[in-house]
Amino acid sequence: RAGALVLLVFLAGILIGVVIAFARIGLAGLPQFLDRVLPGLESAATRFGVDLPIDNAGELKTYILNAARANARLLTAEGGLLTRGFFQFLLVAVAAVLAFLAPSRAAAGAPGNLDAAVRRECAARAATFRICFERVMGAQFVIAAINAAATAVFLFALRIPFRTMLLLATFFLGVIPIAGNIASNVLIVATALTVSGSTAVAALAFLLVSHKAQYFLNGRLVGDRIDTPTWAILVSLVLGEALMGLPGAILAPTLLHYAREELRARPAR
Repeated sequence: RAGALVLLVFLAGILIGVVIAFARIGLAGLPQFLDRVLPGLESAATRFGVDLPIDNAGELKTYILNAARANARLLTAEGGLLTRGFFQFLLVAVAAVLAFLAPSRAAAGAPGNLDAAVRRECAARAATFRICFERVMGAQFVIAAINAAATAVFLFALRIPFRTMLLLATFFLGVIPIAGNIASNVLIVATALTVSGSTAVAALAFLLVSHKAQYFLNGRLVGDRIDTPTWAILVSLVLGEALMGLPGAILAPTLLHYAREELRARPAR
């Protein structure tokens, strides 16, 4: 058990380091990305007679850069990894591993004592949440990885610029259902538009086909185990982001599925 715990913490540390390194690469290339993409969007909007909801590209670039800097404290030398959020995550991860590895024992004392009842209920809730997490997030990570791999082939084949940033956005935004896919699609099409109009059309066609494939994969990986309408997922994303920020948006579908499973397990009165 101790060896498994050490291995898990080691792998988690490597994963966090890789995520931070990739995020730093993306943030470093963000100004050049905006300098290349935003003027192309302006010219395309002017050519096709589309009114953009901004006065000029410079204002939008300033807003995006300020927002990125404000939310990138964990990725700077000042914040580093020694933050309260990182230690909270580490403690929760260790507690979860210990709870998973701990043997199931009956509570000491009489079978009907309150301690035994509380432990049984907590174990049942934890088991339900773990199943919901595996169903939703596990499938979402697999789908995001497959989508990122297919997108990488497309981006390199058409020589679309800023491939590293677009791949990072495709994978990490792909973890967020629906809204994340829409955001990554906008980035890819906008970047392809800076190459040529035909490239943008090809990117749009590729994304449409890939999303149809994602729906098939989603059905294969998750199947009918998650019976949640699209509008409910969207509402959960909005509430999760409003309450907890990006982590809330990522966990929102899992929490929604968990809440529905708890409600389904209880008879109506």
